[in-house]
Amino acid sequence: MTEMPMLSETDEYVHDADKKPNWRESYYFNWVDLDAGVSGFSTIGLLPNIGKREFVFTLFYDHDKREVHFEEPSGNFSGNLSEALSDGTLRFDLTKPLKEWRITYLGKNLKADIVWPGRFPVYDFGSGSGTSWSGHFEQSGSPHGTLTFSDGRILKFNGLGQRDKSWGSRDWHIESWFALHAQFDNLSIGLRRDLVKGTAYPSGGISSLDAHIPIERIELTTETHPNSGIPIGAKTTILDHDGIVYTLRSQLISSNSYVRFTREFPEGRTDLYEGMAIHQCEELGLQGTGLIEWLFTQPTK
Repeated sequence: MTEMPMLSETDEYVHDADKKPNWRESYYFNWVDLDAGVSGFSTIGLLPNIGKREFVFTLFYDHDKREVHFEEPSGNFSGNLSEALSDGTLRFDLTKPLKEWRITYLGKNLKADIVWPGRFPVYDFGSGSGTSWSGHFEQSGSPHGTLTFSDGRILKFNGLGQRDKSWGSRDWHIESWFALHAQFDNLSIGLRRDLVKGTAYPSGGISSLDAHIPIERIELTTETHPNSGIPIGAKTTILDHDGIVYTLRSQLISSNSYVRFTREFPEGRTDLYEGMAIHQCEELGLQGTGLIEWLFTQPTK
């Protein structure tokens, strides 16, 4: 077991921003319940130096349907966390620091009420490539909730998921990154692999109720759709600090269980593919669930 940098309840709240325009404080949560046919993710980003916020809520349900909410309201926002983390449709509420959150979504087609308790302790994610955070921690959880549809149908789910909290200057336009969350009954794997100027930077760890082991190396092979070229799966080989290897073969839960986000910038375009997946771990002989995510930057100059 490796000693982690100390995290405190204050890290759940807003940090002092530096002067860079791309300084961002973000909150992210995901969840999967295969039996209920429900998965999804939600994130809120706060950019105080340019007076902008980012709200995303994505829900996959009934195996081939999805609900997507994406808003980027401009204007200065309150330093009060409960006010800043709401756009009137999507809201995050901190119930117990480092232990539990609540997510509510009031859409036209459905309403969602999700309680997100941690099942393992939070852990520091490491420095990564230095392009996306000065601080970053993650936590495996056991989210559960109720979906109420406009036709009156009610669907309950009880699954597993991962959350992260990060703050600092973020460069969205590095060459690429790959992120993965894999939840198993007694183990969680969270990782990210940044490629910056030809160098790969691994971060993340293997988490359980009793220990956290940092990840030392990540090897990745991406599977793409033969017609569209969209990434749909991956083989990931992970070496942790204790020399243990985990090999994951990951596939999207369904052909519809992903969202593509695109950002234009003066030198090109960046595409982010975020989807919910099934993971098979060869060494554990177990099936897990969670996230697979790719970012690719296409320069035009």
